[in-house]
Amino acid sequence: MKTYLLNPTLEGQELYIREGRCMQKASSWASAWPPISMALLATMARAWGEAKLVDGNVEKISLQDLFNDLKTFQPDWVVINTGFPSIDSDMGVAKEIKQAFPNILVMAFGVYFTMLEKEGFANYPFLDLAMMGEPEITFQELGTLLAQGKKSFSSVKGLLYKTDQGIAQNPDRPFLDNLDQLPHADRSFLKNDCYRLPQNNHVYTLINTARGCPYQCIYCIVQTYYGNKIRKHSIPYVMEELKECIERFGLREFLFWEEVFSLDKKYLLDLCQAITDAKLNISWAATTRVGTIDDEVVLAMKKAGCYLIGLGIETSSQDILDRAKKKQTVEDVKRAVAVCKRHKLSTMGHFIFGLPGETKKTAEATIRFMVGLGLDYMQSYCAVPYPKTELGALAKSKNWIHARQWSQYDFGGKSIMSTDTLTCGEVDNFRSKAFRRFYFRPFFVMKKLFTDLSILQMLRIANFGDWMNLLGFRRKGSK
Repeated sequence: MKTYLLNPTLEGQELYIREGRCMQKASSWASAWPPISMALLATMARAWGEAKLVDGNVEKISLQDLFNDLKTFQPDWVVINTGFPSIDSDMGVAKEIKQAFPNILVMAFGVYFTMLEKEGFANYPFLDLAMMGEPEITFQELGTLLAQGKKSFSSVKGLLYKTDQGIAQNPDRPFLDNLDQLPHADRSFLKNDCYRLPQNNHVYTLINTARGCPYQCIYCIVQTYYGNKIRKHSIPYVMEELKECIERFGLREFLFWEEVFSLDKKYLLDLCQAITDAKLNISWAATTRVGTIDDEVVLAMKKAGCYLIGLGIETSSQDILDRAKKKQTVEDVKRAVAVCKRHKLSTMGHFIFGLPGETKKTAEATIRFMVGLGLDYMQSYCAVPYPKTELGALAKSKNWIHARQWSQYDFGGKSIMSTDTLTCGEVDNFRSKAFRRFYFRPFFVMKKLFTDLSILQMLRIANFGDWMNLLGFRRKGSK
């Protein structure tokens, strides 16, 4: 049985990152992410036959090119990667495939179907199947059934599908306890040279080290997609994957991809020591919470090759942090950034405008705070009331939501949620102001231009502004 996996960006369309729970315009990084989850599924699909992965983010493919490829490969099913911001274009491609190849099973997966379940599936009657939640074991069980010629799917947890009686929704699939039972994603399915970091143009890849988060932030979708329990790959598993990337593919730049990289301090220190002892000579970045940063952690990360840490800061208002159930303090933020600066580890702060309790005064204070912290980079977002989140339920009960379609639920897009104290337009304006105030300070520009980044790299960062629609122009398909 042949499996065709598709990241469904056609030539001329906006590029989107669709990786696990992450879904945003590719220009948020001025780069597309390698779709590691899809490569992992492709690796698993070899158990029952030939597999192919096409990433439209980096392969210039028209609809006719796609049709020609499907005719040549002749798959039994097509598996389509999706997200909320890209759902309209994703499903447009899925519909075209189903109309042109009615005998091919078409299945989709991602956060959209996880959050909306039957409602989301019903919006696209041309789909045959959709997966909810973590896809790997659902995909494995379903593929095995299809390869055996079976058409009864009632035993496959985490699956949506059509029956003569309507849409069937199977029970949720429990989260996978032992992540090490998954194979390493075979990166030969990917055009690795096409995935490059925006600041240095070096080829890079993602390494998933853990899933899940124990915190209860009201705006976050991690609880639904990955659960509230931290599940980690073992250090030998991670080391084996790093060595494979280096020795087989020549990759030495990595993004360690998990929610709170330094939450388990012993694990972090042991992993950093293993990387240091193995003399891998790699460079990497990660994201974590400010309350988990201290001198020992930062020194170990630096020694192991870390050059950038992303920090979830969100706001300078303690009241807003508390309402959002962030479980951190403003002092935690200041301390974490100071520790990183002391050891010359670059920082990227992440901020959210428009959370409950936000006012003009708190938004202005957050902008002053972010500019004065000493961060090297920042990203800012508008709060999004995703389904199955506490914020989503609150916003719905208060009639704060102004979206007309699901693709507007875009963490990197325009505000779709007013509150009792701010309109959507005001939230957008504060986010725009934050970007301008941070990135167009004379000191920042001169520093990056003459010390850290080349002029070409500065132009790549300008695409970051394009993503946020803050400069008054837009270039579709920019990478």
